[in-house]
Formats: sequence, structure tokens, C-alpha cells
Amino acid sequence: MKKTFFIIRQELINTFSRPSYLVVAFGIPLLAVLILGGVKLIQSRSGEEGTTSTNPSETWEMEIEGYIDQSGLIQVIPPDLPEGHLISYENAGQAQQDLASGKISAYYIIPPDYLDKGEISYVFPETRPLIDTGQEWVMKWTLLVNLMGGDLEAADQIWNPVWNLDERNISASAAQGDLDGSEACSRPGSACESNDLIRYIPSIMAALFFVSFMNSSTMLFTSIGTEKENRTLEVLLLSISPRQMLAGKTIGLASAGLLQTMFWIGAVFIIFNLGGSTLNLPAEFTFPTYIIVWSLIFFVGGFGLYASLMAGVGALVPKMKDAGAANLIAISPLLLGYIVGIMAPLAELANAVIPIILSIFPFTSPIVMVMRLTDSVVPLWQLLLSVVLLLATNILINRATAAMFQAQNLLSGQPFSAKRYFKLLLERS
Repeated sequence: MKKTFFIIRQELINTFSRPSYLVVAFGIPLLAVLILGGVKLIQSRSGEEGTTSTNPSETWEMEIEGYIDQSGLIQVIPPDLPEGHLISYENAGQAQQDLASGKISAYYIIPPDYLDKGEISYVFPETRPLIDTGQEWVMKWTLLVNLMGGDLEAADQIWNPVWNLDERNISASAAQGDLDGSEACSRPGSACESNDLIRYIPSIMAALFFVSFMNSSTMLFTSIGTEKENRTLEVLLLSISPRQMLAGKTIGLASAGLLQTMFWIGAVFIIFNLGGSTLNLPAEFTFPTYIIVWSLIFFVGGFGLYASLMAGVGALVPKMKDAGAANLIAISPLLLGYIVGIMAPLAELANAVIPIILSIFPFTSPIVMVMRLTDSVVPLWQLLLSVVLLLATNILINRATAAMFQAQNLLSGQPFSAKRYFKLLLERS
């Protein structure tokens, strides 16, 4: 046991002494959180954060305008318009004089045949932008109210014919939404159609876990391969058994990988829970804590599985330059899980038959199940079944790899053979 702890300590020292690991594991997530915090600080000081008003009269100061009503239609000024911001003139001379003095910014001319043609004129100085950047809604609203005989409620119903649009998503991914059919944007998932960032979070989590598995499990293979090439492995095997070395390397690199994943998931949790208006997220949005807990469980199981497979490859590959095809064989199921994890939520098929099966299948569950957890509420029995199968497969693969981790394999100069690899793997398991 003492020798195993020595290997664990040495692997941790080697890992934490690599600048690339420190940057990827801690630097990038810390930088992302700091950038978000800086943006929120700037917004809070400028008073921008939390401003969501869409009322034109609240986002800029309304300009004072005038109008000449030659049709006699306008009898009342809508009471919801600020007093004194729409002035009536008898003739163009008075309106032009006030326009020149700056009392009004522009004025409208409503001709006698307005009810027949629906045309009005807009007079403004040459220094004024076109009306499409102005406040033409003021005169449109005034005309509508007077066309309705001054009935403000009837005019508002025509102006906004739909006060409440009840949208119902009948796809399977909307199962976690409200029972009344309202859009589910209070948590990550494809059921939130109004916010692309919330819809993409499941795919982001799948990509994050794929990178974590690749980076962490490859570290074990690299460690074994490097020691084989520089012949350090021969010295180690004189004082420690292959199984002790495998256990020490796996536990040490698993600790480093788990720490990296915790930092990344923690950064995602902080960014999405505190992003708020900075990321244009709904006020009710939260990133559930249980996703973090289950994700760490699946990371531990997934790392143990793929680290063992990579260790078996490392035991049989004589040189690092011959590792390309061997690595691809070991991680091919992980690639399948990554593709499904990325594409299924984008196609709103996270709870289709194939993703459900792959989220329970041990070799793809570490990625696909995390994607489903982030996209929707997964039944507890599926979670437990997936974890049990993953752990059972871990035990079998670990035993097989430990049996493959023998001096005759580690020190053999035979080229890597997929047939030999699977034969030993199946026989030992």
C-alpha cells in the first residue's frame, strides 16, 4: 500500500507541475467567472443591469410634436400620452414658426381626405433623422383612439389583438415544463425555445464531459507510454508490482481529473446562476444542484472505465508514435456518446429511444446521461440502473486491465494488435 501511495503522490506532482494542465483545469474556468463578474460590476455601476423596459416612453425622452388636423378627426388626446407632448395647430404658419424656434421637433398634417386615403404628412427639419427612427407610434395611437370614438380599451384591443399567447410544446423534451403548457425556461433544456443559450446548455455539458474524459484518460496512457519509452518503467517494475503501479496511476490521475471537472462544472454553475441579465437569462432560471452531484458520479464512473481501457492500450503499445489507431479503438464508444450528446438536444430528441438506451449503456452513459440530466428530468430508476451498470462494467474492465498489466506485456516490444487487445480484455474479464 505504501508503494501505491508513492505512485499516487508522484502522479499528482507530475500533473500539477504541467502548466498546460493548470491553465486548462483552473485558468480557463476562473477567467470565465472573472470576466462575468467584471461585466456585471460595470453594468451595476452604469445602472444598466436589470433594465428590461420595452415601453418607448421609458427608454428615451419623448419629443414634443405638433399636428394640423384638416379632417376634424382628432377630438381627444389619449390620456396615456404625456401632457403637452402633442400640440394642435390651426394652420401651417404657426406650426412652422414653432418648428423653427425649436418648441416642437416636427409636426403632422392630416389632410381632409385622410379617412378615404389613409395618408398623412410628416414635416421635420433637415437635421432630423427619418421618421423610422422617431416616435411615429404617437400619432398612430392618437388616430386609432379617435377612430374608435375615444374608447381607449377598444383601441388597445385592436393595437394588441393578442394579449396572452398560450404556447404548448408537445415534444417529449417539454415534459419538465409547466402542466399548463407554458414554456419551461426555469432550468436548462430544449423546452425553452425563446432562449438559445438555455437550449444549448445540454450540448455544452456533453462537450465539456467529452473533453474532460479525453484529457483525463489520455493522461494515464501518456504516463505509461512515456515511462516505457524512456525505460523508467523497467526500473519501477523492480520495486513495485504492475497492479500496484496501475492502482497508483489511476487513483492519482483520477483525483487530478476530478478536480479539473469540479472546477469546470462549478464555473458553469456560477456563470449560469449568476449570469442573469448579463447573459440575457430569464429571472426565474436556475442551474439545478442535483445535476452537479450526478455529473460528478458519472465522471468518476466514466473515468474509471476509460482510464482502464487506455491503460490496457498503454500496456500493449510499444511506442507512443503507434498509439493513434489504438487510442481510437479504446475511445470509439465515447465518440458515439459525444455525437449523440451534442446532436440530440439540438434536434429536441434528448428523450428519444436511442439516447435513452445510450444513457444506460455503460460505455456511453457518462456523456449521454449527463446530457439528458441537463436537458430534462430523468426518471430515478433509469439513473440508478445506469449507475449500477456503469460500476459493474468498471469492475470487470478494471480486473481485465489489471490482468493485462503484467511485466511481459509492459516490457514486450510487440506491435499493437486490436485482435490481441480484445482477446486479452475478454479473457481477463
